[in-house]
Amino acid sequence: MNNIYSLLLLVPVVLLAGCIGSPTRPSEFYVLNTHPATPVNSTLAKDAVSLGLGPLILPEIYDRPQIVTRSEHNRITLAEFNRWGGDLNKDLGRALADNLMSRLNTNRIVPYPWSRRYDPDFQVTVRLLRFDGVLGENASLVGIWRVLDVNQGCELAADRFSFVAETDGPGYPALVSAMSRAVADLSQAMAEQIAIIEPGCPEHP
Repeated sequence: MNNIYSLLLLVPVVLLAGCIGSPTRPSEFYVLNTHPATPVNSTLAKDAVSLGLGPLILPEIYDRPQIVTRSEHNRITLAEFNRWGGDLNKDLGRALADNLMSRLNTNRIVPYPWSRRYDPDFQVTVRLLRFDGVLGENASLVGIWRVLDVNQGCELAADRFSFVAETDGPGYPALVSAMSRAVADLSQAMAEQIAIIEPGCPEHP
């Protein structure tokens, strides 16, 4: 009888030891790369343009630590061991701001919400509809961006965008690199439009 009790007590200890000793796979963390470029308009004086960037709106399926990929048209996969190194929304804002600063030749870009003491020429909002990809194939960035006059509140420009960047490898590093290039393509399109916009709402007859 004592031997039976001893065995019963030993089983949980063995199971616990097995759980503690089992190796776990470490997660890998990623951030978006920035891609500086020459100003889109060489006549822009330094800091001639000031921007308030945001809000940037992500769908709930992407606003999470896991990197999202697609295996089929209507099926997504959450990568438990391949994650964003921080808040994706903030990281996207950082990458956009850095890309725009070089393209618009300005350091005067602040994230939403900004202080009342800051009076930017324009507010740029971005609503993403898709920000994912297919491993070993491509990354997709789809959404709508708008440029607003901060003081008068009117819309100065708006555009729907869709960028696809091919990956140069099979894994998550290549996918995140392609996602970064798609963000750079968006930054370029935004900068080209912003560079030719004049502040102030148009007067209607």
